[in-house]
Amino acid sequence: MRFSPVTGGAARHGDDGIILVVNRQSDEADNLKELIEFMDTPCVRTAAPAEWREQLGEARLEALFVGPDLSADEIDTLLTDVGKLDPNVPIVMMQEEGAA
Repeated sequence: MRFSPVTGGAARHGDDGIILVVNRQSDEADNLKELIEFMDTPCVRTAAPAEWREQLGEARLEALFVGPDLSADEIDTLLTDVGKLDPNVPIVMMQEEGAA
């Protein structure tokens, strides 16, 4: 799996921040969550595309990892909605190895 940063924002770590991994396959999302947590990062949660707002709740979104299994429409909707929430959230687009 490769990672491609889409937007850059200032690093903001705090008790009320969440890093969110959005992916349809929960096992892939959980693997990335464990990797991020290993780097001593604050709260990391996983969510399916339709559930990300529920997982975020009232917390501040510190970063978003977008899984490779989302459709183009799901990605467009997710990025539009996150941009409305905070246009400066760092976003990392994940893609399968060998995908271009």
